Amino acid sequence: MVGSDEFFDEKIIDMINKSEQKVTNSETNRSEEVGEKRSIYNGIKILGKWIYFERRPLAEETITMMLPENFGKMDLDIAKKKYPSEQRPETILTDETGTINLMFQYMEGEVDDATIESFRNQIFGMMKRVNQGIKEREIGVVDVSGKKIAYVEFSNPTIDGKLYNFMFYLVVRGKPLMGSFNCQTKEMKYWRPITFEMIQSIEIVESDE
Repeated sequence: MVGSDEFFDEKIIDMINKSEQKVTNSETNRSEEVGEKRSIYNGIKILGKWIYFERRPLAEETITMMLPENFGKMDLDIAKKKYPSEQRPETILTDETGTINLMFQYMEGEVDDATIESFRNQIFGMMKRVNQGIKEREIGVVDVSGKKIAYVEFSNPTIDGKLYNFMFYLVVRGKPLMGSFNCQTKEMKYWRPITFEMIQSIEIVESDE
């Protein structure tokens, strides 16, 4: 016959085991949450899929930026359909689905750090006059290694559905460079913080001249 002391010892051991299991499960959950919030420098998990980033030269190799490894140059025929204007950006990168895009294009104009915000306002103002469907979300400026990057966030309806856009401007070698990121608005909550990280990773390549 099992003694009462032995019975209580077993109950205590069982309680300890259950408590340790709860701690383990809690730590696992916290680890998964941390994993979801990792940065572009060690990978980010979106909807169960890990996305890893790499630094690549862009805009005629005048800047470098951290980009998803799966981003590649958009096929010209697809680019002509998505962006029918012959003034489409020179550099258009996209993921394998073609729904997440990043574009770069040098523009005309004499601009410096002090006037880059006014330049953004002028361009965005013209865009809103042409496209009445544009809905402005946020406008601002970030400082990256002493360089001003003026940005504007907006959404607009397209043939592919409603898009979230993050458009930004900076001066590189005396010329205004426009960059633009877009994705479907339903994915904005995942990509918006990533886009800010990507912008803050920009480094200007020094000229050999």
